[in-house]
Amino acid sequence: MKEIYQILFRIVLLFILLFLVTQVFKKADEKRILSPVKAVYSKGNSPDSIRKEIIEQMRIFQNGYSERDPKNIEMFMQSLYSKDNLLILGTMPGEVYTGYENATRLVKTDWESWGNCRFEIDSANISSSGNTAWFSTRGYVEFDLSKFLVIPLRLTGVMVKEDQEWLFQLQQFQFDIDFSYSLLATLLIAAWILISFITLSIKTIKQVRVNDESSVEY
Repeated sequence: MKEIYQILFRIVLLFILLFLVTQVFKKADEKRILSPVKAVYSKGNSPDSIRKEIIEQMRIFQNGYSERDPKNIEMFMQSLYSKDNLLILGTMPGEVYTGYENATRLVKTDWESWGNCRFEIDSANISSSGNTAWFSTRGYVEFDLSKFLVIPLRLTGVMVKEDQEWLFQLQQFQFDIDFSYSLLATLLIAAWILISFITLSIKTIKQVRVNDESSVEY
């Protein structure tokens, strides 16, 4: 009976761990993310005229990531990205792309094999000073791997005005994920390993003592 309880305990613990992990990567609420009413950012301090110009550029950016047509990559990059000190930071730690050519390679890869991205453009936070502006907004990516794998995103960046056009000079894509669930799952796994190690040590010591007593009797 004791062994049955131990098995049931392990099954329950595994279900708890599975639940916590799935909470980290649960499907994003697309309607809530793209709703201007639910926007979590202020609109920033940019004048309406500048805000309108930047939003137009961001819509071109959104259209490119919606259509994902590799034939349009050169025109897309030329109309949106500065060639001066360009930097794009992807969602993964190693995704650091400096320079126009490397940035082009990242965008091309996104279009070919990442997923469908949608961003809330109208309620983006946009501030500016002179020929420099900075922005932040929310969105999500629906991965090509599965339509059920939809993860919220944050998009932040800096734009500079060159030849009367606002161009991206810095962009950062970031998964908008609550990792507190994964931390709790990690603590449970660590506690499980510790308890298992202590139990193994106790049983090993008992077995050694039994063997020693048997040797003495023999």
